[in-house]
Amino acid sequence: MRGHRDYLGGLTQLGRTEDADERRALWRQSMATLANEIAVQRPVPLEGYDPEALRRSIDVCIATKLIDELDFLSRPAAAASLYELAAALPDGPARRQLGRRVLGHLYDGDAATFVALATQMAVGSPKALSGAPVRARVALSLALPLGAGARADVLALALISRKEVEREWLTLPSTGSLSSRRLAARLLERAAREAARRAGEGDESGLRVFQTDSVQAAWTRLLSDRESLVWRHVATARGLLSEAVPEHAGMIERHLKTGLTPTEWRRAAASIAARIAVAPKEAMRAIHTFLEGGVIDRDRGVAGAMILGLPRAAETEPEIVEELLPKLIQKGGLDATEALVELRRERLGGDVGAWASELARAELRQMAEAGTEDDGNRGLVEALYDELADEAARNVVTLPDKIGLALMAFAEKGPRPAHEAAHELVEAADGTLGMIELTREDREGRVHICRALRELDLAVLEKGTLLDLLMLGAKPGGQAPAAEEIDALFGRLSRYLTEKERAPIDTPGPVPHMTYRIRRMRALLHLVDVDEGFAAGQAAVHRARRLETVNALLGRVTNDEVTPLRRITCAAASRACDALVREDICEVSDIVLAAGRAVHDDADLTVFAEATMDPEIEATLRAYLALGGAVQANARSGASERASIDALRSFAHALPVATSPRVEALRGGVIRLAAALEGVAMSSSLRELAEGSEGTLLAPLEAAVMELAQLAAGAQRRLGGEVAEAPASGAAIRMVDFAVERAIRGNRESLGDAIGAVRESLQEELLPRLADVTLFVLERVRDMPLDAVRRTRMSFVPKASIKAPLPAWLPPGRTLGGFYVLRSLGAGAGGSVFVARRAEQKGDEGADRFALKVPEYDGAAAQTLSEKEFLDMFRDEAGALLSLPAHENLAGFVTFDAGAQPKPILVMELVEGPTLERALSMEDIDVDRAFEIIEGIADGLMAMHRKGIGHLDVKPSNVILRDPDGLAGPLPPREPVLVDFGLAGRHVRPGCATGNYGAPEIWGAFGEDAVLSPLPADVYAFGCVAYELLTGKTLFDAQSPIALITSHLAHDGRPEAIETLAGSMLLEPLAEVLETTLRRHPTDRAAMVDVKRGLGQLRRTYAGASWPLGAAL
Repeated sequence: MRGHRDYLGGLTQLGRTEDADERRALWRQSMATLANEIAVQRPVPLEGYDPEALRRSIDVCIATKLIDELDFLSRPAAAASLYELAAALPDGPARRQLGRRVLGHLYDGDAATFVALATQMAVGSPKALSGAPVRARVALSLALPLGAGARADVLALALISRKEVEREWLTLPSTGSLSSRRLAARLLERAAREAARRAGEGDESGLRVFQTDSVQAAWTRLLSDRESLVWRHVATARGLLSEAVPEHAGMIERHLKTGLTPTEWRRAAASIAARIAVAPKEAMRAIHTFLEGGVIDRDRGVAGAMILGLPRAAETEPEIVEELLPKLIQKGGLDATEALVELRRERLGGDVGAWASELARAELRQMAEAGTEDDGNRGLVEALYDELADEAARNVVTLPDKIGLALMAFAEKGPRPAHEAAHELVEAADGTLGMIELTREDREGRVHICRALRELDLAVLEKGTLLDLLMLGAKPGGQAPAAEEIDALFGRLSRYLTEKERAPIDTPGPVPHMTYRIRRMRALLHLVDVDEGFAAGQAAVHRARRLETVNALLGRVTNDEVTPLRRITCAAASRACDALVREDICEVSDIVLAAGRAVHDDADLTVFAEATMDPEIEATLRAYLALGGAVQANARSGASERASIDALRSFAHALPVATSPRVEALRGGVIRLAAALEGVAMSSSLRELAEGSEGTLLAPLEAAVMELAQLAAGAQRRLGGEVAEAPASGAAIRMVDFAVERAIRGNRESLGDAIGAVRESLQEELLPRLADVTLFVLERVRDMPLDAVRRTRMSFVPKASIKAPLPAWLPPGRTLGGFYVLRSLGAGAGGSVFVARRAEQKGDEGADRFALKVPEYDGAAAQTLSEKEFLDMFRDEAGALLSLPAHENLAGFVTFDAGAQPKPILVMELVEGPTLERALSMEDIDVDRAFEIIEGIADGLMAMHRKGIGHLDVKPSNVILRDPDGLAGPLPPREPVLVDFGLAGRHVRPGCATGNYGAPEIWGAFGEDAVLSPLPADVYAFGCVAYELLTGKTLFDAQSPIALITSHLAHDGRPEAIETLAGSMLLEPLAEVLETTLRRHPTDRAAMVDVKRGLGQLRRTYAGASWPLGAAL
């Protein structure tokens, strides 16, 4: 007897066979043998044959048109044989011709043909299975009813076996939309059936695929999915593999125990039902024990879940399934009946489920006769009664029926009839939605709406099958025909459901027409879990639609009373947020910030975290959830503060790494908040809090809070919410800082008020749990003693200190010139300021410290100078400071190093004490003290002006009230000292100033070529500062930088505020002196010495007056 190799060898002899009949016989014999080899899954059946001999044979077959004589084979066998033949040929015209024929079969063949070809491609060249049209065909092949006959098991196992395609087909879809997750879950079910089959034949290669890390991760994720549409398939896969994998059998048995929850019970019930297919006796023993154990009385949904696992069992053990179904229908109620409808749609043939359907219809008839106040329940009962009727006896073909018919058209006739059926389905769905939109929500209306919404949900939203059917008409790389129609359908449905679900439920307890409300919310949940945006050019419309739905659902979560709908509402909001991230509308940080503000209850937040299918969102929300527990843990003690701060860091570390700048900003902000709170929690007294080693310990807390408030505001804006102009939380923390200082100076009354005020701001602008942790730690400040022995709190010992961040350009050794940078002090006009020591004394805590300034090219300088010009000017002008005189009102000049790398440095005396800006903010000032400070600033400027040097950045934050003995010392701050000489020099630099204090010439009022002295610019800024010191108000202010600059250019000495002063008889003399400092042209302004003289005379006039002057104006 000749072997198969001899018959296959005939393919190499066709080229030298002269007789046409003999050639045709040899062709048929060889191709039938090749088809048989493929059917028994023999890999590379043509391996070893001479490729050139094969090519010569195929050339002859093409020339004689024998290549197209394949009708003696089934379409799948013919297509698969052509594919193998093409794969064995060398590159050339013959291979390309066969390739075109194979592609024709791939796109035009029925389901079985496509599955046969796709399976070979998945094994041999899986990258060929790319593109939306092919992906849609794979999805449809996996969605076919079991009775359709096209088995895609080998294809599924191949797709999850190859690393190069497993991520695309399984890992990524397992975290995607509902249709993507269902596709991934179906892949696992089909692959499990093939792996189980092979294991039964002694081949464990398929089982090893399920042991890989990526497949196991997707398996776990999909099995824990909240949608039964998804987890049922993985639960079924577990049952199919349970005979070959004892661990699965053990887990199923454990999860059927009474001590667990419905989550475990239902998935185990589906698994044990599927196990009937591979171990019927053992499975039925376990099922009988389970049904008698009482679990089903506690959770009737278990019966429906078990029916969801029966389709595979019904293929091999239909009698057992027929015996089991009536018991499950009797125990499971409507959930079990719906599952029975799903089972019947698998078209298993024979009478599988027929008796159970009649039993279920009898029970449904009784329910209908008994009546109900729930119109949705009535609609559901009517729908199930009709759907369980014999197919021939139905009066109406529902939308799910039409989906089933379209799938069978693909299975039996090919893509074109299926695509035509899909178009008809779109029109039918459009009509159904139109009916919903026009129907009033009265008693009968709700019944009709419930039935129609359920049809739309089953046919259009749950499975994604309609979209895949439409894609059958697409060319490779193209979009689905009717994309505009389906996009419009989704848009209308979204508007309808969003509007209906927008209003919050304001009455706790039971909800009228509960089934109706659940079905409507379920449809919305599935709608937000669908991939949208099918029509080109509709991105903005689609984005607006998504955001509208998210905001409506988050509003419901925030404002709803506690009702049975709360869980599904939270789940819908969570899935809607998933869609925003999936479609790049928002980022993970935005969702966490939005969800954290909307969801306040721990139980709701848990549902939100469980419902999300994005692992990064879930991990972050669970860490955020832990914050609440940490704050509530114990009474105020070091341990509980430690736990709260640790939970804060855990929240930061749970955020995804290196995904986007905003996510990184949120992580960094939370880490900085934790570090700042740790400093506060470690303090034992108010003095320790106010005088940390690097200044007040509340300053970094202010910065961190402000940063997080801005991120929250940005997320709220991206989600379409309204946001206040500027967050106030940072300023509120600053008020606490000021209150601490007042308490140390003897006035403790305002401390409690300041902490009360910060509570309101933080709760308004920060994530609630971040605000809770911050307030939990800040509450210690309210009761802190003024003084206490400095001690280490044991709960904080293990944590290493966290240094404030330094700029990335700073060398690793932190040395600039001959100085070692200790920490950042802040940013001034034209540069950044650091605290530094001489490099050789960097480890000496008692060594002198200095203020080191480095030029920073910023937006103000960029208006008129290039970066190189800016740095050159900094070097040139800094040289002028060599002649700066020693003066008690001027910070001492130390050195200037133009050659320091990577940037030149200016080193000055580090003056200790509060800034004038802080004193003004605290209102810790009186009129006599104000004039005293004014005179000191004037003296410092006069000393500079005598040398021809202008400061060019006079403002309250650049005046320090020298306080060498610190806040804890007995003496109040002394003389004012001008600091920050980064802009000082002998020339005016256009654009280099602070907006509120810049003279007109700074803003280019006299042209770029004008040669102007810097001294009048100082006089102008001094006038602004003097006004602010005496009145407590900024002289110039505006909503934007342009408006602020314009306000400097629009007057000639009498801006509106000075006019107001001049209108007061008492304050008119002050207005006249200030007017001399504010004249538009520099040459019209008074000299500094004259201004000092005029203000000195006024000091006697206003001695003893209440501060601020002009408060009543």
